Amino acid sequence: MSTLYWGTKRLLDALVEKIPDATDVSLWGREELSGVTRAVVRKGYNDKVDGAAFFVNARARPDEGLLALASRTDPFLATLKGELVAARLDSGSVNPGVITRKDVAKFSKRLQEVAVPPEALFRGYWDLVQGNSLAIAEQARRFEETLPLPRGVEVRGPSSNIIIDSRADLEGHVTLDARLGPIVVEGGASVESFSRLMGPCYVGPRAKIYSALIGGGTSIFDSCKVGGQVDNSVIMPYTNKAHYGYVGDSYVGSWVNIGAGCTFSNLKNTYGNVRVLVGGKAVDSGMLKLGPAVGDMAKLSIGTRVYSGRQVGAGAHVTGLASRDVPDFTYYDSTSKKAVELLLESVVETRRRMMERRGLTRGRDEESPIRRVFRATSAKRRRAGVKKGRL
Repeated sequence: MSTLYWGTKRLLDALVEKIPDATDVSLWGREELSGVTRAVVRKGYNDKVDGAAFFVNARARPDEGLLALASRTDPFLATLKGELVAARLDSGSVNPGVITRKDVAKFSKRLQEVAVPPEALFRGYWDLVQGNSLAIAEQARRFEETLPLPRGVEVRGPSSNIIIDSRADLEGHVTLDARLGPIVVEGGASVESFSRLMGPCYVGPRAKIYSALIGGGTSIFDSCKVGGQVDNSVIMPYTNKAHYGYVGDSYVGSWVNIGAGCTFSNLKNTYGNVRVLVGGKAVDSGMLKLGPAVGDMAKLSIGTRVYSGRQVGAGAHVTGLASRDVPDFTYYDSTSKKAVELLLESVVETRRRMMERRGLTRGRDEESPIRRVFRATSAKRRRAGVKKGRL
């Protein structure tokens, strides 16, 4: 399973850059994630730390507020509704692993508490979508323009907002509209003729844009294939959306396949805020426009439609109309009303085949968390009425 992305980089990297003294970074969390985290993130995991250390929640918003907290040298504790946001404390006072609310309550008895705003933590994927446009604009400063634009590429807005790597390939009859923000195209990426990219926008290395309309606030990461229309969305590495269809105000994981003609809704007929189910409770996203979230390795058949604010779980297969959340590793067909648990070995084999098509091989560290997540989400599928058996 993959890390989250935001703007032009991994969310983890955006967090680390807001910590001035982050010379030795280690991650703490559930022990079962240690193998894949070390392999993918390439940082220490659940390592003991000597002396005082700065702790930050992985859901902390990487903004100036976090920078101010990280710049403090005195011991302190910043919390939001009983959950740790950030702290500077003696690492010997807590064991590596998950820092629980019980730990936070213990810290509060002996540390100075610092107030933080309600937006200090990302509540869910909708906050990442909402802030992605600003993240692209801020992070674009780290790139430098290195490629004179080829003849036939139309630029609207300031040319200083166009940042194209020298190894990128832009065909003629491409429009770059940078009036509302920067456009970044990384090395190895290609943009076919008759595409329109609107800033703020990021196209990652080796991504392919097939005569598409890419709206502002969109991040397309490493090795994605994207066609049709995408607006204000995050599409994580190695995801395919090569054909016509619409994805708007959405968050799409890695190794997802979105078939031709798939359409994501991002607006309610009532023009009210979109609500998202979290732990069985409807949460107001505060957003008038919000599309679905799609988990890693999910597959959406041709012509699939997904309602606004719905969540398609990791490894799920969807056909028809997803008017409700689809649990992890579930085959859902709206026409037959079937909701059947996928076979674990089929999920693993499908991932292997998809990687082989990209010239990649699968390691055990990548397969192990898939199996663990499958087992961990079994009860959730039962509660949702997902049946066992073959399709």
